[in-house]
Amino acid sequence: AFWPNMAPQGKGGGKPGGRISDHINKDFGNFDNFKKQFSDAAKNVEGSGWAVLTYDNETDSLLIYQVEKQNFMHPPNLPLLLTLDVWEHSYYLDYLNDRGKYVDAWWNVANWDDVESRFSKATRR
Repeated sequence: AFWPNMAPQGKGGGKPGGRISDHINKDFGNFDNFKKQFSDAAKNVEGSGWAVLTYDNETDSLLIYQVEKQNFMHPPNLPLLLTLDVWEHSYYLDYLNDRGKYVDAWWNVANWDDVESRFSKATRR
């Protein structure tokens, strides 16, 4: 999910539209709250890892969680919608050890079309 979740420079970012936007508003109150929670999850992974947005069909909820190091214990019933790699190799050449700056810049390439597509597949019953 990581590479398709990013659009070429100038073609991503902004706010999502469609059903994923509606669900973000339902589960997080608004996009800014979601963005802060997802960014905080990414910035605060202890060591290396990932921030992940998933969808839970049983609760009809979007969930944010952290994956630390290689401990990817991802439940198969929670499809990945949005992932952000915060291993140092993802940002060190451009941002040195400033993970926060990397996470903030990453939002400029978020590919909401891909996230919407993944969400549509996840919510088919």
